[in-house]
Amino acid sequence: MECPLVSVVIPAYNRPHTLKIAIDSVLEQTYPNIEIIICDDSTTNEVQEMLEDSYLDSFPQIKYYKNDKNLFLGNWHKCFDLASGEYINYLMDDDIFHKEKIARMIYFFENFENITLVTSYRQTIDESGAILPPLYATERLYEETRIMDGKMLANVALTRCLNVIGEPTTVFFKKTDLIARFGVYKGKQYSLLNDLASWLNLLSKGKAVYIPEALSYFRIHPNQNNQTLGQNAFTEWLDIMIASRDDGFLDTDDLFKTALHSYQERIKGRPQFAADIKRIEMILKTLES
Repeated sequence: MECPLVSVVIPAYNRPHTLKIAIDSVLEQTYPNIEIIICDDSTTNEVQEMLEDSYLDSFPQIKYYKNDKNLFLGNWHKCFDLASGEYINYLMDDDIFHKEKIARMIYFFENFENITLVTSYRQTIDESGAILPPLYATERLYEETRIMDGKMLANVALTRCLNVIGEPTTVFFKKTDLIARFGVYKGKQYSLLNDLASWLNLLSKGKAVYIPEALSYFRIHPNQNNQTLGQNAFTEWLDIMIASRDDGFLDTDDLFKTALHSYQERIKGRPQFAADIKRIEMILKTLES
């Protein structure tokens, strides 16, 4: 039986050392049919030089594209558009795959119906790759593998105001299931929550799988991309909570209130979110009238 092609897509940016580790973790996969798409948004040639020295002549499954200008979120779209695989897994250039990640995750698409997203526990690591204790958002959700309604998993994230589903590296999906651009939800391009926006698109259509073993490694360091977006990007949480109700997420007033209160707690005492506090108060009054 032929193995479907999986595209591992990497939006690279100025991190040749960790990118090399990330690529090696893909080349070590037990699943046999993988292409690697690297779209390079770097401001220097260091990534290109590393790839030319170590990979491009020896690994035809690696396809490399250097951007003429910085595309930022557009680089994510470029990666997706260039992917030829039936399945997609983003890989951040500072993260790592477990060697069985792709094989373990594709199994569910091949053996169960109506699966639109597979995720797992992700192990946090530091700059040097040493194991770190989990963050609140990365704690293991379940102790056993679960197949569940997609809206159920999404509601866990939305009501906690935490991306418990996983960063782009963590989640595996079928390319044709993601119709909107990566990070676009209900017509809005998200930046801080570009991954969650796409997960909601996928989870609105089918079932999710959660695997409790660590199948990816999420690197925590001072220069990671989400540290540069600015605190004000956090307001995207309120936008996405409100928009998600159109897809049947937070489908009861109690769930919606729980999500709003979680967000309210996260921004408490921060004057820059005063407008969001007012929005929440107005929504709560409407729900209670």
